[in-house]
Amino acid sequence: MKHALFEHKQSNMGLVNIGDHIQSCAAEQFLPQVDFYVERDNLSKAIENKAKIIMNGWFTESPENWPPNPNLKPLFISFHLQPSSAKVILSKNINVEYLRSYEPIGCRDYKTVELLEKAGIKAYFSFCLTTTLDIKYKSQINSNEILLVDPLYNYNFSRFSKITFKEAIKKISYKNISKFKNYLKPPSKLKDFVPARVMEQANSINHDVSSNLSNSELYGISKSILKRYSEAKLVITSRIHCALPCLAMGTPVLFVLQGLKDENFHMSRLRGILDHVNILTNDSKEDVEKLFGKSMNVYSPSQINWDNPPDNPLSYKNLSNNLKDKCYEFIKDGKHNEVQKTEM
Repeated sequence: MKHALFEHKQSNMGLVNIGDHIQSCAAEQFLPQVDFYVERDNLSKAIENKAKIIMNGWFTESPENWPPNPNLKPLFISFHLQPSSAKVILSKNINVEYLRSYEPIGCRDYKTVELLEKAGIKAYFSFCLTTTLDIKYKSQINSNEILLVDPLYNYNFSRFSKITFKEAIKKISYKNISKFKNYLKPPSKLKDFVPARVMEQANSINHDVSSNLSNSELYGISKSILKRYSEAKLVITSRIHCALPCLAMGTPVLFVLQGLKDENFHMSRLRGILDHVNILTNDSKEDVEKLFGKSMNVYSPSQINWDNPPDNPLSYKNLSNNLKDKCYEFIKDGKHNEVQKTEM
């Protein structure tokens, strides 16, 4: 049986989110080799060979391209259905029956569990596969680097500097225009959360990269970024596929939640995931816990010792270990020792 991995060509105004490739780096750890790549948003296309594929990540910009080709033999783990796409996918009986044939479906977040169960599909919360990235990417090197990785990215106008006018015109919509007010007059700025002396020491990484890059170039970028995360002293981010890899690799990470509280898009991704991450916020602990409906790991800027940042929660460990076991069983019949650590 061959083994397939996702490529991610779907762009937003000429940009791709390297977090998708980081999710696929997590899946790649378990594969003996990658025999070929399949586009995540075009899984129904013709495929000549049967192949196992770990079906983790965010689905999908193209719900019309479902169900996946029958030659793909999937493990549904850390699966996230975008709510608007779920309306299309789960409205078709052929898709519901396809998912039922592979149940229970391991889901990255509570919202996906809810959507699948409402459609009569057995599902459970598995957490995100990026919390297994310690298998190949954990490092004993400490670069002492502080990284700012797209904190408050929904309020960051500099993201537009990477977008060509041609691509912007293609994607113009009321939804995108309505976001513009946050870029022109952001309600929150990073200085509200991070002291000036820390920002002066820090280096920045952006998860938006050009869609003109090749598949190999995009994976190369994702792996070099993971190396920096694994060696950093502290990471401050609003990207879950920065925060969770840091969690896995033991790098202290603070997640800035401001700008991501809308229920239909952001909160549907974050429920369940942020239970296991330290949240940096100026909101009260009570307000954050009311938003999530449970106890959360909440820090205000004044509570942080910036020279000795707080350790990450360890509550994710059992979930991460279960993910590893399921992937090893699917790919290697439980033979954990066949996956070797890569050169860092």
